[in-house]
Amino acid sequence: MLIGIPGLLLAQQSISGTVQGFGNQLLKLEAIRGDQRFLVDSVLTDVSGSFQFADVGDPGMYQITTPFGNSLTILFNGEPVQFVTDDPRSNGSMQFIQSIDNKGWSEYVLLRDRVFYLQNLLKPIVSEYEQPSTFHSLAVQEFDSLQKLLFNQANSWMDTHPNSLAALYIKTDIRPQINLQDDFTAQRDYLKDHFFDQTDFNDTLLIRSNILTRKMIDFLSLFQSEDQSMQAVQFEFIKGLDRLFEYASVNETMYIFVLEYMINGFAHLGLPAVTDFISSLPHFDAVCMETEGFMKLEKIVGPFRNTQLGTKAPDLIGEGFNGKDFSLEQIDKPYTLLVFWSITCSHCLDMLPELEVFRANNPDYQLVSVILSKNDEMLHDFIKTEGFTNWIHLNDGLGWESPPMQKPIIFSVRQVYLC
Repeated sequence: MLIGIPGLLLAQQSISGTVQGFGNQLLKLEAIRGDQRFLVDSVLTDVSGSFQFADVGDPGMYQITTPFGNSLTILFNGEPVQFVTDDPRSNGSMQFIQSIDNKGWSEYVLLRDRVFYLQNLLKPIVSEYEQPSTFHSLAVQEFDSLQKLLFNQANSWMDTHPNSLAALYIKTDIRPQINLQDDFTAQRDYLKDHFFDQTDFNDTLLIRSNILTRKMIDFLSLFQSEDQSMQAVQFEFIKGLDRLFEYASVNETMYIFVLEYMINGFAHLGLPAVTDFISSLPHFDAVCMETEGFMKLEKIVGPFRNTQLGTKAPDLIGEGFNGKDFSLEQIDKPYTLLVFWSITCSHCLDMLPELEVFRANNPDYQLVSVILSKNDEMLHDFIKTEGFTNWIHLNDGLGWESPPMQKPIIFSVRQVYLC
């Protein structure tokens, strides 16, 4: 016989607490999905500031907001959450009576923010102070000990509560440790290669938080530097996005989430080359996606496409190796393959031999390469050695400022178009 206890099941799905000195005030509960907030419920506190949101819903990250714009972050895993606070403006003031997840997450965030604050104070000393010196060595030791402290505390929590929601979010949020003996470029390259080592893109619970979106933005910032032209800025963003979409491609729901978040964000920034790249659905596997998912993708990216399949390619005019102007209209073969590449792009160099094999086996195709590298002897030797002499090569030495690169269809190297 099943006996129901009134209110028990309801309480198991609740978030409750007391905001001291906040009586008879409206509180809103909002679900966090990346940079978006969705209203779940609203309640009035009683005279003591106590409240309860019943039947919260799906696991994930939520925020409780006040009429004054303050917010408190809560993790909800299906179990009751209860806390008290005397300051609705500060997550650090929250004391959790129930919820191991929130205790762990709150402790991690407080330590993380403290470590980041201290590391930011040390960075000018570590990077710019005269070396070698005792002061510099102490700063390096302190910086290193701070990152190890955070990493060890995070690992301790994850080892103790491996299947918890907090462990998933901490594992995703934590940044790789850097080797301060490396120069700045080596440190940045290491971060690029290992930023998502502990991120499981198959776990869609990451979508129900702002952790993954924040981390993706931090990752893309690694591809930016001062004094870049607008074309270079977009090119670097695209290099980072290419990696992101490769990671996200393991899961259909995650891929759609990342794509929609990124294309809307870069459209807001006014970077059309980037949105056009995203609209090309990089690393997208149409074979493995249901029709409904594919239609959703097309609905998202359609308005941002500058390049439509089936339309006539714009004429491409550039300077050849011989210094003479070249136009696509000069080609008399039925088909033309356009490839955009750079000698410093390892992925490009892997692709070029495959294109040569294709060209050799398909005499109806003319291969035209647009090169962003410096037009020097090393480039000419490379083309001759690799056997790419039957191609038409365009290179005026201007890189991203070259006229062919100003075409709306061009947003990165390692692109191939059939004209």
